[in-house]
Amino acid sequence: MRKIIFYSIVLTIISSLSLLGFHYSESEFVNQNPSKSKTLWASSVTANNTASLFSEDDGFSLFIWTALGFGIFGTAFGFINLGSKRIKMHNQYLESMVKDRTKILEKKHQELLAQNEDYKAALSLIKEQKEEIEAAQQDLLIKNKENREALEEIQSQNELLDLERNRVNEAKRIIQEQNRKLLNIARNLDQQVQERTEELSISNRLLQEKNKELDDFIYKSAHDLRGPIARFKGLSHLINMEYRNGDDITDHLIHLQQSADQMDTMLTRLSNVYEITARPISRQKVTIDDILDTVFTRLKYEEPYSHLDIEVNSEVKDHILIDPSLAHLILKNLIANSIRFYDPLKLKKWVKIDIRVVDDYLKIQVADNGIGIKHEQQQKIFDLFFVGSELPKGPGLGLYICKLVTKKLNGSIILNYSNAEKETMFEANIPLGKELF
Repeated sequence: MRKIIFYSIVLTIISSLSLLGFHYSESEFVNQNPSKSKTLWASSVTANNTASLFSEDDGFSLFIWTALGFGIFGTAFGFINLGSKRIKMHNQYLESMVKDRTKILEKKHQELLAQNEDYKAALSLIKEQKEEIEAAQQDLLIKNKENREALEEIQSQNELLDLERNRVNEAKRIIQEQNRKLLNIARNLDQQVQERTEELSISNRLLQEKNKELDDFIYKSAHDLRGPIARFKGLSHLINMEYRNGDDITDHLIHLQQSADQMDTMLTRLSNVYEITARPISRQKVTIDDILDTVFTRLKYEEPYSHLDIEVNSEVKDHILIDPSLAHLILKNLIANSIRFYDPLKLKKWVKIDIRVVDDYLKIQVADNGIGIKHEQQQKIFDLFFVGSELPKGPGLGLYICKLVTKKLNGSIILNYSNAEKETMFEANIPLGKELF
């Protein structure tokens, strides 16, 4: 760049010096030949306006103009080259700026892409939320409809309630009025009630006295009748021994003996009923085996006892807290009932006794394969003096005593009868004392 500027300046200087030399030669010529010069100049100008001013010396003029042209061209070329360089530098600067801006724009573009992805995700989320909102709006519309219907129903119910409230208020008014009337009546009745209460108290006391007298009468009657019956039985036994060979007398005496035994059994059970209702419960520490021994000691004299297979399964080996007399009555009457109503037509006749403790209850189960109990009689077997069989087996007090005892002990007794197997089972559950030994 510097060289081009230097050459341009040198050419310019040379052209200028050449031009100055030309002007100096022309002026000298004019000064020496003034008229000729003027004539020659004027004619030349007039003849050809387009001719060169320095036509007289074309070679020198051409050189001058050429030198001047080269100077001007060099200067122009220098300026043009300088401008080109500056334009190139400016282009490089612009390219650098464009690259920087391009990087910035690419970075912005990446940021815009990332933002665009975020916007897409946000739009997707907004779309999902919009769908959820629309679904919620649908639910709200449905609920609003249901709420409107419920509100209408509530309003209808409120109207009904208002009607009912009015009716209740009217009824309340009537009741209050009746209460006032009843209060007046009650004031008059208080004295009558007190008088009736005193009368009922006196009647109750008299009734208790009568019941006690009746109980005493039954107990004493049973006790008094037992003596003559015992003497009657003894005399029958003596007559039977004395007149053993008289068959007719023996048969009659046997019937008399059986009748006396039945009367004695009935009186004994009536005495048991009185004792059950009259005396308090007395729990003691006993074993089931001891109670069973006393039961079988009395039952072994029953006539069918020897014909039956009696099986006892007792899982209670320790002492239990129970009233032994009442437990004895339950076991004796249940076992005696199974013995008396055996089926003589069956080859194998059995009575099974199962005793165990379940949840602080003494569970007694007595089963047999005897004559059974008819379906229409099963609801009455625990009633007083009920006899299920047509045979004269007893007075109908055994199961009634069992029910009476279990009720006194806050227990229960039930019948389980199988028509298919023709087996009868009674189950009694008796609560035990709190201590087990």
